[in-house]
Amino acid sequence: MIPLSPIKRPCTNKHEKGFTLVELIVTLVLVGIIGTFTTLFMYTGLNGYLRAKDTSEGALKAQITLDRISLELRDIYRVSAFNKDISIDYTSVTLPLARQLRYEDNNNEIWLNVDGNDHLLLDDVQDFSMSVNIKDLNYYGDNVEEIEAIEVSFQVGEITRPFRTRIFPRYMARKPGF
Repeated sequence: MIPLSPIKRPCTNKHEKGFTLVELIVTLVLVGIIGTFTTLFMYTGLNGYLRAKDTSEGALKAQITLDRISLELRDIYRVSAFNKDISIDYTSVTLPLARQLRYEDNNNEIWLNVDGNDHLLLDDVQDFSMSVNIKDLNYYGDNVEEIEAIEVSFQVGEITRPFRTRIFPRYMARKPGF
């Protein structure tokens, strides 16, 4: 005779194995809450990283531009034209050819023109200013004024800190118009 297997009856015991519908819903809600906060945390971290990267790149470009402007203007010996906050036309002792440093307000860009060839130095520039301090530096009593210093200042993108440089020309460059 073949032994019969016991018939399984529905458990009415409260300690049966498995999850109830309420337990499943609570688990899904908790997983959803944890997932939401994890996503928010990751989004905030990634957004902060990308913003810091953009700010760092903008600051590096601005510093390179300031270094190039300083290199261009420290060896000037003749300024043929100066338009406040717009451009300066000059000739340098160490750098050949006629040169112009200019700011284009409509494009928010700083350009360097070397003998008719334009080179973009920096874009996304705001609040650009360039000024020249004039003083009689040779004290010969000839009342001829030279350029004591050239100040350049600007902001880049969303960086609130202004970038500035003050260049003291090595040679006695007369003020524009002489």
